[in-house]
Amino acid sequence: MSIIQKLRDSARGQSCVRCGRNDGTTVLAHYFGVRRHAYGGGLGIKGHDAIAAHLCAPCHTQLDSLMKDKAKRWEHSEEFLHLCALTWIRWLDSGVLR
Repeated sequence: MSIIQKLRDSARGQSCVRCGRNDGTTVLAHYFGVRRHAYGGGLGIKGHDAIAAHLCAPCHTQLDSLMKDKAKRWEHSEEFLHLCALTWIRWLDSGVLR
């Protein structure tokens, strides 16, 4: 199994790094903030799987809508990158990444 597939599969059964909810809806949500182009993302193109966070469906939906708020776009982008960092810590602690 490739490391990319391991990263994608790692969300299964996890709690959300944002709210802690563990309702079976957690997925690997790709970062789509203001720096998404630096991580391979673009219009209609997801960024690299390594810049993503374990988010439940409600948080994923909320972050999607928050990113549309132009006045707070940088603030929400920073929050999303922080959630990506928390997911990296989870990957390291769980042995998904070494």
